[in-house]
Amino acid sequence: VAAVKVLASSICLGSGGSAGREGPIVQIGSSIGSTAAQVFRLPEDLIKTLVACGAAAGISATFNAPIGGIFFALEVILGRVVSPRLGFVALSSVVADLIAHIFLGDFRTFQVPVQYTLNSYGEVPLYILLGVLCALVATLFIRSLYKIEDGFDALKLPEYLKPALGGIVVGLIGFYNPYLFGVGYDGVQQVLLGNVGFVTLAALLFLKILATSFTLGSGGSGGIFAPSLFMGAMLGGLFGRIAYRFLPGIVAPSGAYALVGMAGVFAGAAQAPITSFLILFEMTGNYAMILPLLLAVVTSTLLARRLSRQTIYSLKLARR
Repeated sequence: VAAVKVLASSICLGSGGSAGREGPIVQIGSSIGSTAAQVFRLPEDLIKTLVACGAAAGISATFNAPIGGIFFALEVILGRVVSPRLGFVALSSVVADLIAHIFLGDFRTFQVPVQYTLNSYGEVPLYILLGVLCALVATLFIRSLYKIEDGFDALKLPEYLKPALGGIVVGLIGFYNPYLFGVGYDGVQQVLLGNVGFVTLAALLFLKILATSFTLGSGGSGGIFAPSLFMGAMLGGLFGRIAYRFLPGIVAPSGAYALVGMAGVFAGAAQAPITSFLILFEMTGNYAMILPLLLAVVTSTLLARRLSRQTIYSLKLARR
């Protein structure tokens, strides 16, 4: 599975499929961990630990985020933050990050030119409201994804043709803007810099939901982390522009809201608040935004749990 996943994900993402890299790398890392544990005939609890170690290593190396990798493995894969095997997961994540530094260099995924901060205490209600919107967008994304997946399952076509059909639809959607193809990090970077207009932000938000739903729902190979960041950036940038128009003396630039929206939408989709704000810190280096991030992430997670007991990761298993 790991070998085929490398090829399938490379083709899907390299040809413009709207998905993320973390899904395939988590599956690849977890498969390697599980295989190693079975080769050495380790007990079941250690097999689960090595699965988490592989997932943490994949996230850490991909995003240069060793702490985020640790908590992704604990919160999303194992389903608990406190684990007696924490040391093994941490060691795996750190070693993977060190090796990635050797081959890829020490870099941050997003370059934020200014250190965004909480501009005024009057922004607190705004960030809470942004968290509510993030949960709603995350829920819309989840329902859209599985609705389109059900539609493709109902099509009486050979399975190998369905991703091709989904790719055609994504290609047509991408006529609007090339940021919709692939992981979309170039588009996120421009939003963080405040370089994307109001109408474009709104269009990219909803078109990204459609593009990702068709990519993954048709059988394409990819993850939901990068699309969640993209949607969150568009939502936050849009919200920040509206807030600045009505409260210009209070609110921070729209890039600050875009950064918070990125963590908020992923938190709502995965219901993993600790992973969400920690990995955003590591990807941007903007540690001064801890209070706004916490406000939006916690609000988004709590509301998302009220709207759905399942996360975007667990819903597929629950449906089976």
